[in-house]
Amino acid sequence: MLLAIREKAQGWFAWLIVGFITIPFALWGIQSYLGVSSDPVAVSVDGKEITERQVEQRVRQFRDRLRSQLGKAYRPEMFDDKTLRKQVIEQLINDAVLSETADAWKLRVSDDFVRQYIQSIPSFQTNGKFNVQAYNTLIRNQGMSQRSFEEEVRGDLVMEQLQYGLSGSAFATDHELNDSIRLKDQERELSYLTISGSKLAADYVPAEDEIKAYYEEHLNKYMVPERVKLEYLLLSPEILGADLEVTEEKLRDYYRQHQDEFQAPEERKLRHILIKVAENADQAAVDAARAKAADLEQRLAKGEKFEDLAKEFSDDPGSKDQGGELGWISPGLMAKTFEEEAYKLKKGQISQPVRTPFGFHIIQVVDIRNPDKGNFEILRDKIETAWRRQQAEQILFDKAEQLADLSYESPDSLVPAAEALGLKVQESGWVDRRGGQGDLSSPKIVAAAFSDDVLGEGNNSELIELEGDKVLVLRVVEHEAEHPQSFEEVKDKVVAAMKRDKGKALAAEKGTALLASLEAGEKTLQQIAADGDGELKSDIKVKRQSTLLPQAVREKAFGLGRPEKGKPAFGGIGLGNGDYALLAVTDVTDGDPSKLDDKARKAARQTMARSKGKLQFNIMGRYLRERADVEIKTREQ
Repeated sequence: MLLAIREKAQGWFAWLIVGFITIPFALWGIQSYLGVSSDPVAVSVDGKEITERQVEQRVRQFRDRLRSQLGKAYRPEMFDDKTLRKQVIEQLINDAVLSETADAWKLRVSDDFVRQYIQSIPSFQTNGKFNVQAYNTLIRNQGMSQRSFEEEVRGDLVMEQLQYGLSGSAFATDHELNDSIRLKDQERELSYLTISGSKLAADYVPAEDEIKAYYEEHLNKYMVPERVKLEYLLLSPEILGADLEVTEEKLRDYYRQHQDEFQAPEERKLRHILIKVAENADQAAVDAARAKAADLEQRLAKGEKFEDLAKEFSDDPGSKDQGGELGWISPGLMAKTFEEEAYKLKKGQISQPVRTPFGFHIIQVVDIRNPDKGNFEILRDKIETAWRRQQAEQILFDKAEQLADLSYESPDSLVPAAEALGLKVQESGWVDRRGGQGDLSSPKIVAAAFSDDVLGEGNNSELIELEGDKVLVLRVVEHEAEHPQSFEEVKDKVVAAMKRDKGKALAAEKGTALLASLEAGEKTLQQIAADGDGELKSDIKVKRQSTLLPQAVREKAFGLGRPEKGKPAFGGIGLGNGDYALLAVTDVTDGDPSKLDDKARKAARQTMARSKGKLQFNIMGRYLRERADVEIKTREQ
């Protein structure tokens, strides 16, 4: 509406209209004018309201914490706003129901204790002493007042009282500890035979009508998602700096002022194996991941190739296929504990498992290089790049403001803005809701491209700020709704899927029949293997966290009952690749609690008690959450 007024109304009449609109806005605010609350409620928990402002503030804090923990490894596209918002809302709901319990139990924290706690936070200190100015600045940057921050701290401290009051009261008996050790350190001896689904389905050729029927039945697997093609204008320090006039004098002056920035750091070429475990995982999951990493460390020490183990066991999808190869890194690129361990090692050395927010890593230093400190002539290209970026950053703000104004004034085209700023209108390929490539991978791009204003109304987007001091304005030039790929496009994929399904069904059918013959004593695994019905691996001794077996086989082996004397315990399990495994557990050896000395037993008992306490606290939280009256009032989750 305002755009129409600006384009069509002139002189005193236009100003009169704007005046009539402005007065009620100024006196009562736009929310009153529209008839909505100034701070809408996002969630109601047993009548207690959680506002949109609280949700958005917590989302920002969560993202800032992730950015701080991950450093330069942080990538915004890894954490989309919708997912973060959903997690934050669930956490706020849990906090609310626990807060009700704390109030009912009359848990309190005094003002003095809150004050002392805040003054002890390192971020608010200068030279070890509380700095009021730093405190005010930091909480203001979080969009909070002193009062709201202090109440948030008070709430956190009360929650700690509640949690520690419950979890700290848990204990573990010697009997429980002994049972745990017997199970955790248990070793099983087994043989297993793999029936190949792909071999059984090798001659399977589905008919054309079967292929079409399968395609139509599984159409959701062959959908092209909703997508758009974009035009966009990009401003960045690199673009703005490209045409700047540079002289030798300017570069030498810049080098003298920033010489410390051009001291080349020691770089290390690394491989790693990641055993993934969440930062907030329970103790059992952490112990399992640590044990798996320790097992791999021992196998490396015995001479197995790092690359082979990384390809088979690493949970890092970006490096596992390259044998764990990370390439060259320099200080500041990786998580702190990872980097500290990597820089302790000599060339060729392998680390012990080291934990980061992503899990446990085993690191190998492949090579080390120590570049010369260099001089102006050697570093001239780097100096020029840095100088151009600095100069461009100084003019970026003005250019960005012009871009925002020009693209708003001509909302149906980017050409006027491009011509005025000397920019090139760039075009994208198809971009769906997962994001595009490069600069178009940001969740902000997706949010803007699929918004009502841009996609629905056909307008230019608002100015979008990206990582690396880049800004961008976009518009949609082509839109395609979600639709299935044509049968001819995906026919080969459909046939491959049908062969996988057929192989899986044949392997399971044959495996089930052979399992019955094993349990009836009609055949042994050795006889089945001799008949050519599968590949046999015999007399393997494994513990629960061993990496010698496929995970499904190991879990099935430890899920079977104890074998009777002279009679194995048999089982069968389908594998993720469509094969079927038959296994026979022949012996079980429990862990030995007597091997722990007093110190180790005490530590193990404390660990078990902490795990029990945390579990009890989580159970109570789920119990309260299930019985709370919760209403999520805004935004589809």
